[in-house]
Amino acid sequence: MNKRLRGGLAPVIAALALMALAGGSIAVADDEALDTLETVKARGTLEVALYDAFPPYSYKADKGGPSGVDVDLARALAEKLGLQTKVRLFPADESMGDDLRNNLWKGHYLGGGVADVMLHVAADPKFAAQEDKVAFFGAYFNEAVTVVYHPDRMEAFESPMALSTQKVGVEIDSISDYYLSGAFNGRLRTAAVRHGSLVEAVTAFKNGEVDAVMAPRGELQGLMSAADFGKVEFKQQELVGLFRTSWDIGMAVKQADDTALRDALDKALEDLKTEGRLAEIFAAHGVDYVAPSTALAGGS
Repeated sequence: MNKRLRGGLAPVIAALALMALAGGSIAVADDEALDTLETVKARGTLEVALYDAFPPYSYKADKGGPSGVDVDLARALAEKLGLQTKVRLFPADESMGDDLRNNLWKGHYLGGGVADVMLHVAADPKFAAQEDKVAFFGAYFNEAVTVVYHPDRMEAFESPMALSTQKVGVEIDSISDYYLSGAFNGRLRTAAVRHGSLVEAVTAFKNGEVDAVMAPRGELQGLMSAADFGKVEFKQQELVGLFRTSWDIGMAVKQADDTALRDALDKALEDLKTEGRLAEIFAAHGVDYVAPSTALAGGS
């Protein structure tokens, strides 16, 4: 989650996790402003902004177009509204605030307009209060920093301090890297084996080069499923303690007096939850569905 964390969730998640809580853009023309539900239906297409290179949530498959949990969710939401889906994959900017500005309410200075809705945004009330141009709603998943490890190399542990004598693969500049660098007065920093991507860390784990991997649970599960570990056993252990290591993710649209589109998407999401389709979408990508805990779940 390197790019996603630095560019998208770092100001929200990393700051909360570590307990340490614009100019330059050209305005987009009025006709590029967020469409109401009526206009979107007349167009027949729901445009959804998603992070790129972010497996298992959203990425461009080797063969074919966009793939991932959020891509399938976007299509399911559009289907509920009787619409086709247009996926806008974009690279994370310096902050999630930048991502919201570029893709929802103002547009990038290079052009391209804005999308109708963005998925995989931080469903955090404090962050939402700072972004008055955007309406946050529809939290749909809870993510948490997790450790997977080889049972033949490690035993179950009660405290993360048990990792101090192990080689723990992490993605550089990720929340896991920050955790190992700063938790317990830095006593875990020597355990970190930094990799350029989480894919590389998972590969090192599969090859026995590290004893464990620390990463967001959903990302880790999806990558391990795709890597086809076969009969290799692994265990998961979520971290608790002084640092916040879990968060909810949801949706966002441009703030507007007309809430018809947001309300329709919220209703569609609730239907997907009730029908069990949301959990099925996550399962199809090797991820265990975990319901969100925030007040943003089920509407705002």
